[in-house]
Amino acid sequence: MRTIEYKDTGLNTVLDVDVEKRTVKSVWNTVDETDLDNDIIIQPAYTKTIAERGPLSSQLIWSLTDHKADMKYAIGKPSELYFEGNRLISVTKIQQTAHGNDMAAFYNDGIINQHSIGFSTIQSEKSANSGPRIIKELQLYEGSAVMWGANGNTPTLGMKGFTFDEQKTTLVSRLDLLIKCFKSGTYSDDAFILLEIQIKQIQSEILALTTLPVIETVKPDSENEILKVLKETNLKLKKLV
Repeated sequence: MRTIEYKDTGLNTVLDVDVEKRTVKSVWNTVDETDLDNDIIIQPAYTKTIAERGPLSSQLIWSLTDHKADMKYAIGKPSELYFEGNRLISVTKIQQTAHGNDMAAFYNDGIINQHSIGFSTIQSEKSANSGPRIIKELQLYEGSAVMWGANGNTPTLGMKGFTFDEQKTTLVSRLDLLIKCFKSGTYSDDAFILLEIQIKQIQSEILALTTLPVIETVKPDSENEILKVLKETNLKLKKLV
């Protein structure tokens, strides 16, 4: 029995949002490069699955949210699925549902900017000397918009290799965007709850920077800088209540 695997690019993957047409163009995955799981998906791995399950055939591939195979979390189905260079591109029309309305707003406001694929490996081989696994064929089920990072349980996974200052800058920028949208956004009650949860998650990630092992030399005042950011964030949140 094949298991479902997930791959995230760890990059800003939204290429274009058309509010009037309710379409989003995004990068679902990249190929021919080693990922954080020490895997390489080669481009031909997608040939058969897109031909048999894609927009021009049986239309069995979905655009979802957070890999949840539930109509409540469905964004739609891609109308286009193709490669540009080493990037798997999807163009999806966002459905006219309450969840779709929130997702359209999230895309437009820049809150959603990462995507991940859900798939099963059909054929692969392991490289010699502990090299990467090469995925030669897969079955693609869906591409998901993800709120943050490669793994919801470990958001900083997508920031491996970043310096301390890069991690802090990325997290603080994300936090500022979320607070701005929390203050002025027009979302459903459930969407505001998601924003609040992610704000708390990122606060925890910022605080964790004071305890995670850092290879480079950290400035003596780094912990004070982080605590200052957290204090300022809490003051902003209190003003919104």
